[in-house]
Amino acid sequence: MFELHDLTSTTIKLIRNYRVKIKKKLSQHFVVDSRLISELLGNILRFKPKFVVEVGTGLGMLTTYLAGISKYVVSIELDSSLAEVATKYVYEAGVGSKVDVVVGDGVKLLRGGFRDVELVVSNVPYSITGPLINSIIKSNCRAAVLTLQKEVADRLVVTPGSRGYSRLTVMVNTFMNVELGGLYSPKSFYPKPKVSSRVVVLRRVREWSDEWVVFEDLIRCLFNQKRKLAMKVLRRCVGVCDESILNDLVRGRRVYELPIDTLLNIYSLIYGRRL
Repeated sequence: MFELHDLTSTTIKLIRNYRVKIKKKLSQHFVVDSRLISELLGNILRFKPKFVVEVGTGLGMLTTYLAGISKYVVSIELDSSLAEVATKYVYEAGVGSKVDVVVGDGVKLLRGGFRDVELVVSNVPYSITGPLINSIIKSNCRAAVLTLQKEVADRLVVTPGSRGYSRLTVMVNTFMNVELGGLYSPKSFYPKPKVSSRVVVLRRVREWSDEWVVFEDLIRCLFNQKRKLAMKVLRRCVGVCDESILNDLVRGRRVYELPIDTLLNIYSLIYGRRL
C-alpha cells in the first residue's frame, strides 16, 4: 500500500552519520518495521487529516510519510539533537515545506499550543505514556493514532471487575472510543525495548472542558482505593451525600467493579451536572 524503504538500515545509517546518542531516559526506540508504519498510515488515512500533530519526531521517518498524506505536519521533539537530524531528513526527503519540527514538550504543547488539531500521531515514548494520553483527552484533537506498550493498550479496553480496570480506563473511555490494532514485538524497534507494543486508535466521543476537572478528581480519589467498597470510598471522597440515591447505583460493589456509565451517573447526581 505504501512504498517503504529498508527502515532498519536507514535508521542505523542516520544514527551513525549524525552520531546520534540514544537516550534511554527519554525512551527512544525508533520504528524499523514497515508493517507497523503501514498500519499507522492506513489508520491515519481513515480520518483524511489536513493538519497532523506528531509527538516524538525521532529521526523523522514517520514524519516524512505523514507529510505525504496530509497538508501540514507539526512534529514535536524534546531532544534538540534529534530534532536537528529530523529536520535535515525531511528536507532531504523533499517534504520539508510541509513540516515544522518543533523542539519542546509534546505533552504540554498539545494541551495549550495548538487549535483545530485533527489528528495526533505518536510512537509514544514509554516514559510519557500516561501524561500524553491525558493531554490527548484534554486537547481539542478529534482522534489519535498511537503505538503504546501492549500492557497499557490492553488496559484501555478491560471490563469493570478486571484486574487492569483503572482510572486510565475510565478517563480514556469517557472521552474517546478505543480501537486496538496490531501487536508488534520488540524487533519492530531499534534499539529493541523490553516489551511488545500495540497500535491504538482513539476517536473522540465527548469534548473536554474545565467542568470535567471535578469528575477527574472524583475518579482519581475513587481509584486510589479501588479494591474497597465503593460507598465507603465515596464517603471519604465527597463527604456528605444522599446515600439513598447512590445505593441504587453502587449496590454493594467495589470501586473497580463500577461500569463507566455508573461512575458518570454518580458524578451527575452528586454534582448536579448534565451529561
